[in-house]
Amino acid sequence: MAEPITHYGIENASSVMSAFHKVGNDQLAELLELYSAPAMMKTLRTWGLREAAPLIGRSEQHIRKLEEIGGPLYPHLKDAKNKRYYTLERINQFRDKLGTRYKRDKLSDTMIFAVSNFKGGVGKSSSSLAFSHKCALEGLRVLCIDLDPQATLTLGFGFIPDVHLKGEDTISKALNESPTCISSLIQKTYFDGISLIPGNLALSDMELELINSDKQKRDILKLGMPQERLKNALSLVKDQYDIIILDCGPNLGILTINALTAANALLVPIPPMMPDFGSYVTFTGTLAELFKSINKDFVFFRILLTKHSGSQEADGIATMMRQRFGRYMLINSIVNSVEIEKASSKFGSVYELPKNSSPTYRRAITTLDLVFNEILDACKTIWKAQAIAKNKPGLADKNTHILEKDHGR
Repeated sequence: MAEPITHYGIENASSVMSAFHKVGNDQLAELLELYSAPAMMKTLRTWGLREAAPLIGRSEQHIRKLEEIGGPLYPHLKDAKNKRYYTLERINQFRDKLGTRYKRDKLSDTMIFAVSNFKGGVGKSSSSLAFSHKCALEGLRVLCIDLDPQATLTLGFGFIPDVHLKGEDTISKALNESPTCISSLIQKTYFDGISLIPGNLALSDMELELINSDKQKRDILKLGMPQERLKNALSLVKDQYDIIILDCGPNLGILTINALTAANALLVPIPPMMPDFGSYVTFTGTLAELFKSINKDFVFFRILLTKHSGSQEADGIATMMRQRFGRYMLINSIVNSVEIEKASSKFGSVYELPKNSSPTYRRAITTLDLVFNEILDACKTIWKAQAIAKNKPGLADKNTHILEKDHGR
């Protein structure tokens, strides 16, 4: 074999990439073990009484009194230093007993969020993960579905996609075999209130299978149109959840089209940078054609500015976008933060980090809370309007008016 002209290339690229894949997965396993020790699996932090009280919706004194007189109804846990601590599960038990847990009206619809953008690296998966955590901390029932073969969201819940999971663990089975399979794919996570249908590299094969014309001709009568498979599957389980989050890949492939068809809410993360703005403009042109073909409406649509550096250039682009897109921009943005990066490096979100008094931690929590409270306030307004409209069908026009009044600018 001739010597290579330079040492910059590789021979047998397939074997090199296979080796990288193994080495990389081994490293991910070591890191997950490090961050989840000593339990060897991801666990959720606990809260002290001072933090738990506002989540429960009662004063510290009231909770102490309940624990003192409540016996088995309100058992309290204490650590080695004899301090009370609360798991999210216990916080939700308190909420349920005290009636302080938010309950979505049964006449309202589950909010199914597609988190989508053409471009990679804009913060889709990190936003999906943090949003799911915030929803669960508020006592909502959440289902996350990872539709990205890179499976970053799945990794955030403590699974190494191509080690811990098989192809049949992903949504593929519900789209390719039977929608009724979806219930068996849903996994509980360590984060109380959040369930997950994970993703891995097998989703790449799903993209090809769903557009295989010969196969689809055989499957349409049994499974429905390829772009409607996820919608059909979700119709069987959606009422068990308040929020469903569909984390899409950085493309407009058939899985993303399934997500957009199934969703009644669309969240588009965009960093305030010119290449990302340009990519979004291209994205809208393609979406316009797609939404026209399927006659699509959303009860919620917003653009979320992510990775905002606070620089003069970023501020300028953010201002330009707000001038162009108006009320369809969320008022609040996710800013760059050391704490957000720290949480991401540990496969999580800031909501999983122990509370501390550092300014960077407070800023990170504040920026995320502002963004996600804005979205959740919109959800609650929509749910209220839907319940009113379904109770009194003649108020359908008023329903629309409520939404425009509360969320227009």
